[in-house]
Amino acid sequence: MSEQQWLTKKQMDAFEECLKEVGIGNYTLRFSPGVDGEENMGGLIIKADVLDRTKTDESVTNFILKCSPPSKILRSTIPVKDIYNIEIYIYSTVFPEFTRIQKEKNIRNPFTSYPRFYKSLNDDGEEMLVLQNVKMLGYKHRDRHQPLDYDHILSIIKQYAKLHALSYAIRNQKPELFENFEKNMQNHFFGDFNFGGLVVNINQRTINALKALDPVKDDLFYDRFSYFAENPTKVLKNLIHSTSRNKVISHINCGISNLLFKYQDASNTPSDAILLDWQHTRMDSPAVDLVTFVFSAGDKSTIEHFDDLVLEYYRCLCSFLKELGSDPEKILPYAVLLEELKTYGIVGLFMANVLIYGYETPTLSDVLHDESHKEGFSFMYELRDRTSYDRRVRDAICHFHNLGYNFH
Repeated sequence: MSEQQWLTKKQMDAFEECLKEVGIGNYTLRFSPGVDGEENMGGLIIKADVLDRTKTDESVTNFILKCSPPSKILRSTIPVKDIYNIEIYIYSTVFPEFTRIQKEKNIRNPFTSYPRFYKSLNDDGEEMLVLQNVKMLGYKHRDRHQPLDYDHILSIIKQYAKLHALSYAIRNQKPELFENFEKNMQNHFFGDFNFGGLVVNINQRTINALKALDPVKDDLFYDRFSYFAENPTKVLKNLIHSTSRNKVISHINCGISNLLFKYQDASNTPSDAILLDWQHTRMDSPAVDLVTFVFSAGDKSTIEHFDDLVLEYYRCLCSFLKELGSDPEKILPYAVLLEELKTYGIVGLFMANVLIYGYETPTLSDVLHDESHKEGFSFMYELRDRTSYDRRVRDAICHFHNLGYNFH
């Protein structure tokens, strides 16, 4: 496949400009798929290996090119332009500000759990991000079909604590900058619910979750979840567009496929982690990341330790806020965090259900090239075997109910 078949001319020009900016002028370029073809739903992921001919040691620089999907029909059903603009903004503006404040405070162990960003292109239909290929540094994916164990979940929980702490510190110490973040992150994936594919998908996934419950055996929480299932978009819209002062920059898309882990020696305990895919990022309650991630990535035994994980999250949040020079007791008392979980947790439960649906799908639909969206959306597939999905979703809803969290 030629270079032109991998990228459009504008994308190729932007990538070549990027190579010049990093000092690579004479090179050999090799493109290859960055992920398995049927494991990606957010864009074209291309691995670019660049051999610098000017160096005798045959130095190779490894990039990941994330390009917007070519399907015009797909772009009409979900807000593709908005989510690429959000991700470009996060990498080009938000993360550099995170780096700046952490340097100002001489943070010893800063939050850097994302790939290096090189360049972007935001032309309509040709959006692209050029990122570091962190797999070449030893970071690995986990099997999305298998729940994560407690150690892996705890490692990500601590990363979210640092991410959220940075938001709170900036809001506390640099309010104008935080206001700019809010203003530039308004047009997110769930910004207006005006895209037909989004609304249909929300309803379909929620109905499937309700089917996982037995009206008689699960009577204690069946009616409560039914209330949410009757009009999920109304509930989600009210909560997502609330004016809560406790909102932070949230990852939102907490899927296992968007996490990479690094290990020391032969240990199965992660020593570091990377968070990928910031397209769904928005200002939201910290409860959303917490519930989304734990309730989707963990099995029943891990979900039942949710209170312990919340406490670990809060300890890390407080410690990092103190390093950043802010008082955690004034910014987010523990009692307030618990109220956030009770009020906004349902958004995370919905997201967890969506993720579990994907985990229990043997092969994801190729929505990047499938033009059947106009006939009911290729998102709308049904699971051939619901056994594991029903069990996992029921466990999540049951424990959510046991925690006393709101379903509306």
